[in-house]
Amino acid sequence: MSTKRPVSWFLTEKGRKFSFSLITGTSLVLTAAKFTPHTFFLQNYKDFVHYYNEGKPVELPNDLHKTYQKCMDLLKLPETHRKLIEPFSVFGFDLFHAGSTSSRFGALVGIPVNFTYKNLEDIEKQNIQVNQKTLNLKSEIGNKLGEALILPDKVKEFAICREILMTQNNKVMFESSYPFICLFFAYNLSQYCNRRYNLYNAPQGIRGVIYSIVGLFSLGTYFLMKDMTEVYYETVADKKLCELGPDYIKSGVTFYDKLLQRNQALRELMGKEGEKKYTINGNENYLIRQPHIALVHRKQYFEHRLKQSNENLEENVLSESQVL
Repeated sequence: MSTKRPVSWFLTEKGRKFSFSLITGTSLVLTAAKFTPHTFFLQNYKDFVHYYNEGKPVELPNDLHKTYQKCMDLLKLPETHRKLIEPFSVFGFDLFHAGSTSSRFGALVGIPVNFTYKNLEDIEKQNIQVNQKTLNLKSEIGNKLGEALILPDKVKEFAICREILMTQNNKVMFESSYPFICLFFAYNLSQYCNRRYNLYNAPQGIRGVIYSIVGLFSLGTYFLMKDMTEVYYETVADKKLCELGPDYIKSGVTFYDKLLQRNQALRELMGKEGEKKYTINGNENYLIRQPHIALVHRKQYFEHRLKQSNENLEENVLSESQVL
């Protein structure tokens, strides 16, 4: 008497319909998990990343509100987009953005607490801790971190403009569709291989190998599409920031230099955890993926544009002197 294996049920008509329904449901869940935090649950997302002090959300200071309004003017945003973007105080020392002006739910721009720092005394009052140890600003590495957290006003404007620009696109819509696309690609490719090479009659091990290969390929495709989308929009944002003028190109160099110095200091202060998270140069450590443009490359880009700007200025001055 032979016992029918449970796996064989998936080869039946009912089993295939169940597999299709399972893939469809999983795809929709993954799409919703990516889409809803930037749309329907945008305010919940804000509550999650908001900066709190003594259990209460910290309001954005008036001077940063004014800086934010100046950035909106610099970018010449239409009134409809201005109403859709909401600034707030975000937890941590990194800027934050979520949502999109292409959505009726709007977008968020998170400004970190270090944008309120004017000098090292302000940092000392905050009692900053790294790995549960109070930051010693008198030490060389502590002073380096402290100086990296203090940004000039122009640099703050540059950074806020960058985050605003990252909300002026359809990135959320694209990235939300990628899980659905890649899962259905994997399912349909697997079904094609089954029919093309008659794998339904092959041993289960062979089908398992094929499914594993297709699954890994689809997963790699998902990460590639996601990373390429992020890198593309970061490149677009950097190019638009250069159009604001030489002062903001110079601010871009300073901003990324400060980020690199901050990461270098954190790498040393955090020990082994810091070595895993950051490189010696201050870039974020990634294995195979490239989810963002490396900070060193972004700094080099602005240095290159600043050099071009200075050369053009010199040529214009020389031309005017020859005319006179």
